[in-house]
Amino acid sequence: MDGRGRIQTRQHQGRRPQVAAVLAAALCIAASGCATYSSRMSAAGAMYYGSEYDRALRTLDGLVSGSSGKDVQLLLLERGKVRLAAGMYDSAIVDLRAAERRFDEISGTVSVHEALATTLVSQTREEYQPDPHEKILINAYLLLAHWLSGDAEGARVERNRLMGRLSEWADPGEGDGRRALDVPFARYLAAIMYENEGLPDDARIEYDAIRRLRPGAVPERPDTRRTEIAVLAELGRSPVKVSREIRGYFAKRGDGLAGFFMLPGADSEVVFPLSSGTGLNPSRLGTVFTFAFPEYVRQPRRAARCAVYIDGAVAGPAVTLDDLEGTAREAFRREMGTLLLKSALRTYLQVAAQHKLSGDKGQIVGLMAKLVSAVERADTRSWQTLPAEIAVLRIECEPGQREVRLRYFDERGVAIGFSPAVTATVGRGRKQIVWIPGPQ
Repeated sequence: MDGRGRIQTRQHQGRRPQVAAVLAAALCIAASGCATYSSRMSAAGAMYYGSEYDRALRTLDGLVSGSSGKDVQLLLLERGKVRLAAGMYDSAIVDLRAAERRFDEISGTVSVHEALATTLVSQTREEYQPDPHEKILINAYLLLAHWLSGDAEGARVERNRLMGRLSEWADPGEGDGRRALDVPFARYLAAIMYENEGLPDDARIEYDAIRRLRPGAVPERPDTRRTEIAVLAELGRSPVKVSREIRGYFAKRGDGLAGFFMLPGADSEVVFPLSSGTGLNPSRLGTVFTFAFPEYVRQPRRAARCAVYIDGAVAGPAVTLDDLEGTAREAFRREMGTLLLKSALRTYLQVAAQHKLSGDKGQIVGLMAKLVSAVERADTRSWQTLPAEIAVLRIECEPGQREVRLRYFDERGVAIGFSPAVTATVGRGRKQIVWIPGPQ
């Protein structure tokens, strides 16, 4: 009996180094992958929202050169946006165009078979694909870069491409009656260009579309003869995704199957139906498991609103034109079911595969699975140099050079400072855009 006890102890001691080695390897893997996109972008984002564009660009240059192919295009969007704010219009166009080109290449190229084949692969290992409103914004900022550089023909070409994006992605949805996600900021840029081209009817179409969402942000009627400045002010920082560990399980529901999940802050389970052919094992239905899933977190804002000063005098308060934070949240909400099911199914299949193993190998894999489950991160990538809100003030003015500044106020209405001054030249009977990226 004592002999058997000593032999049993030696066997356990013999396994311990093997298990420890596996755990150490897993910890190394986990440590190398723990830096999420949000954490890698935190320094550059803070510099950008602090108007330290040179430092932000140096940091982004390092991130772009050291990035793998899966998120390099997203980093190009970030760098292009910072270059635009820094007045480096040509290089901003290069970055934004390169990212757009790659996104167009991979859009719609994943087949159903490939989508199923990637169920066991975390989304963080796939190339980033922007949401529809982000695709529209790429073209909007490209238009703005051409406009601000003085390239009228390039801006016109980009406006036409932007209208194609809006037609493709912002048309009303069919079947479910939901309103499509729109980007009033993009429509506003297009409308002003139409006015400058002497096309008031085309401008009116875009203003009418904006008016349905933001009636106070557009003129009553386009006037192609009036000399005006349209000041577009960016406020706040878009929400950032963080990784949360949530619970879920699959179970029968009526004649079919469904996924049941507890989301952060939810009062009850969120239920999503499943299609057939998911590979779920009926004997494992009802098993509760945890998995990583992204959650949008609103970022604190110093500037809640702003007033526009022209040539040192108050011109008036800017009003909200586009709530990009709300658009991002709504876009995520619409894709939540697909994302939840894919993330949960990936975890479920990993757990099911683990239970098929036995013996020492099964014990080691079991320890690995528990460790990886605890440290696996959800895909937290998103375009993080986008603002939370874009506000606008449009005012008639005399032609010539005008100096424009913003005065920022916090949520209590306390003034917290001014933006740098921007000088704009307004031609007689023309509409001039002044774009001012703002603080967090």
